[in-house]
Amino acid sequence: MSLTSKDIEAIKSKPFKEPRLTKTLLAVLRPLVKIPPIKKLIAESAGGLSGRIFRLQEKKEYEEATQVAIYALVKYRNKKSRFLPFMDHHNWWQFMKYGVDSASHMNNENLREKLVTYANAGIAPFEGYDVAYSYLEFSRWRYYAHNYDEAIKYAEVAAVADKTWAEPDFILGWYGLVLNNGNAEKMLIRAVEKDPKMLFRIVNNDVCKQNPHIISKLKSKYHRLEAVSDTATRNEKQS
Repeated sequence: MSLTSKDIEAIKSKPFKEPRLTKTLLAVLRPLVKIPPIKKLIAESAGGLSGRIFRLQEKKEYEEATQVAIYALVKYRNKKSRFLPFMDHHNWWQFMKYGVDSASHMNNENLREKLVTYANAGIAPFEGYDVAYSYLEFSRWRYYAHNYDEAIKYAEVAAVADKTWAEPDFILGWYGLVLNNGNAEKMLIRAVEKDPKMLFRIVNNDVCKQNPHIISKLKSKYHRLEAVSDTATRNEKQS
């Protein structure tokens, strides 16, 4: 099953407990990874490629990080795991997210278009946070390129892919206000329904402020949530 934003929040909120055997296994494996064939095998594994992307991102070498992610997408597109088939979807879309995250730090249209093309022909089902994250970034890319129809379309894909994540609904509402099309109020309400902290964000957003009637309706509808939203958002910024 694909992880949603709520699943990821729940996982992050739990304290990490290192398995008892981890240190023992690492001690046993450390000498083995120096053997060239095994070293190469690990480097080409999903974990090895992910680690390489993270190291490149830390060094701000975003173009190479994107290239590695694209390499992994091609490598794992038709790869079927014998032992963990349920991980195939997760691994592929996670590499997509890594690639999108890296590509968002630079203006390489060729690499961005490759990611969009691969995603549109991606592994079904189009569900989970990684899918939603990727398509919402595609939406932003299209918006800044003034391709508003595709910007809306990709944001809608993101909203359906992860029905627990409020960000796509907020963006769709924001598009509705900026482009004067769509049901902005409905989208903003849906965002607050999913995440009460969105109310604070809407109330303080410059575009939303230009539509005081919508803010007034939201405050009236969610007056009990407003104080909770303000406190939660401030605590989040301080943490």
